[in-house]
Amino acid sequence: MKQKLLFTVAFSLFFIIAINAQKIEYKGNVYEVKGNSILLRGYNVTESLTLDDQRNIRNKYEANEKAFREAKKKNKTKDKAEAKAARKQSKKEKKAKNEAKEKKKFLIF
Repeated sequence: MKQKLLFTVAFSLFFIIAINAQKIEYKGNVYEVKGNSILLRGYNVTESLTLDDQRNIRNKYEANEKAFREAKKKNKTKDKAEAKAARKQSKKEKKAKNEAKEKKKFLIF
């Protein structure tokens, strides 16, 4: 159970880091989107791009953001379900342990 949780956390962190970079490949160049600016190799090229290029880059960025949010939501629900199952299993083990103690008490008397 712990391995699944560790794997999920590691995957989530990798996904967050990959998307958080906000890098978009368009027409053979890798652009970085920061707020309203589009950067190429650290330089602001927003004004030098055509409106269509700007729109396409922003659309790709928004699609990546949407995929990131959906994956984050899916991971969150999966983590909650795993935590709930772990709590349930822990309760069962505790209940079984308490029942065993009760049986021992009755055997002594």
